[in-house]
Amino acid sequence: MRFVTTLFLLSSFRARSLLLVPQRPTHHPADRKSLSSASSKSSCATKLFSANAISANGARNDGAPNSDSMKINYGPSIRLGKLKLNLFGAIIGLWEIFCGVFLWYPAMALYGLARAISSKLPGDLLSKIDPYRRIPINFGFAWALLSYSLFGMWPAVEGRENLEVLRVVDENGKKGKLRPAMYVANHCSWMDIPFVAWLFGSTNYKFIAKAELNKIPIVGRAVRVGGHVMLDRSNRRSQMAAYKAGVQWLKDGVNLVTFPEGTRSKNGRMGSFKKGAFKMAQAVGMPVVPITILNADKVQPIEYVFPAKPSWNHPRAVIKIGKPITTAGKQDDELLEEVWQTIADELPESQKPAKDTPVGVK
Repeated sequence: MRFVTTLFLLSSFRARSLLLVPQRPTHHPADRKSLSSASSKSSCATKLFSANAISANGARNDGAPNSDSMKINYGPSIRLGKLKLNLFGAIIGLWEIFCGVFLWYPAMALYGLARAISSKLPGDLLSKIDPYRRIPINFGFAWALLSYSLFGMWPAVEGRENLEVLRVVDENGKKGKLRPAMYVANHCSWMDIPFVAWLFGSTNYKFIAKAELNKIPIVGRAVRVGGHVMLDRSNRRSQMAAYKAGVQWLKDGVNLVTFPEGTRSKNGRMGSFKKGAFKMAQAVGMPVVPITILNADKVQPIEYVFPAKPSWNHPRAVIKIGKPITTAGKQDDELLEEVWQTIADELPESQKPAKDTPVGVK
């Protein structure tokens, strides 16, 4: 799968993951009890403070590294610089490198060449056949079916029924496809990317990815050919172009995916969210679908270059799909807090935000 190969290369280069533009942080008020319950927005903020600081058994989340990963026996491993590689990781790594070099890269290169040639011919036939660049997505899904089956990498998916409110139903009651939305997920492992991609199957989607990925062999071509939104966080022009591209994809009926923390968590706990993705959804009135990813950091801990165990082994990786959240009539901060809290509520204690974690940054 395209993003499994991305996983390998990103791990090798230790690049940061998909993100939106980080700016100056904004914190909640220090006095939590001063928040007024009379206001719905204040009530949401009060809930945010109580949920992210206190665990179910009364213990506070102190931001310590996830101790659960220490209880998992990944077997013997070797050191590759600062990273580890065990037997399972070596096998799956060799498989993905082989497929990436000899299958995925040639296929994406051929598709890119075909689009370039087609664009110079009268009528641009390929752009008419595949205007939203869905062919690379379908090719990646076929690869995922094979890879996930061989190595037991399927995450459990819960809450698909929550997406039914997005389904188009005609006047005769016939159900159609789901309306597009902005999908927002927490980010604690390199495996989050292929897990979320697996969630969509053959349905078209685009990630919001940082521009630096263009420089990485195979990954850069895959991102460009797939039509994913590229963002250079240091360039204002790139920020505006990414915003316009994201909005256009939503208008065209294509789902957008982002990890609004902006980078992968170093200790497994969810961090603050950035506002960029929410502004895109608000601009076109599209709902935001909260996605909670559990135990991806157990499948591939931060110190491992490749996945260290199958996803279906205990603790199993799980993707929980929340109920779509409407953007109509909501301020930026209110929408961000609601999505952040929805995801945080579904996380296990080892992944819940640490005490006093700011909910959002501008």
